[in-house]
Amino acid sequence: MPIELHIRPEHHLVILVHVGATPDDEFLAFYRSLYESDTFDSSMNQLVDLRQADSQSRSPEVLRQFAGFIKSTLEDDGVYPKIAVVAPRDLSFGLARMYQAFAASVPWDFAVFRAMDAALAWLGLPEDLMG
Repeated sequence: MPIELHIRPEHHLVILVHVGATPDDEFLAFYRSLYESDTFDSSMNQLVDLRQADSQSRSPEVLRQFAGFIKSTLEDDGVYPKIAVVAPRDLSFGLARMYQAFAASVPWDFAVFRAMDAALAWLGLPEDLMG
């Protein structure tokens, strides 16, 4: 699976590691399935790790669709977690910032970082968490 899910309840954290290329339809299907699952706790903070991602196939339109889906899902839940995205490559960083703009109306704490240590510090997590 191009997106690996790791749940760390002891840190109130969901880690999503993107590996390689994930086509837009698989990207949306994965996140829809995750957020619509009865076992997923959408109040948990998230760390999205794009360090191994190949973002060349990601379209701005799917980011806009994803932002709309997240907005409606979180509004229905009434919870707003902290989301940290680690995107050291220029393309991934730019797409993450584009997504941030599309999701600007979601009242959550969302930040994009180039380095994992900065993202972990922002989330209030130990630096060796991803060690």
